[in-house]
Amino acid sequence: MLKGLGDIGNLMKLQKEMKNIQKKLKAARVEDESNDGNVKAGVNGEFGLVDLSIDPEFLASGDAKKIEKSVMSAVNNAVEKMKQHSAEEMSSITGGLNIPGLN
Repeated sequence: MLKGLGDIGNLMKLQKEMKNIQKKLKAARVEDESNDGNVKAGVNGEFGLVDLSIDPEFLASGDAKKIEKSVMSAVNNAVEKMKQHSAEEMSSITGGLNIPGLN
């Protein structure tokens, strides 16, 4: 009569694990750099920029276009790194399944 309660228990366990991972990801921070190494960017688990540093000599060059490209490169690299980190964390509970909305 109560056969389905095992499934509900598993779902509740999964929900708890999801909340723990979301909390962990929210607190996560990753850093990466531009392709040329002149700019470093830090991103949090919500993909917000939290840190940015530019090599003083590179900045002194005054080449605005190169600086802009390096900043974009560093930020994009850091965001990509956080996406990979998030996907790895989520795969720990999804068993590697590609579940829409979780990655």
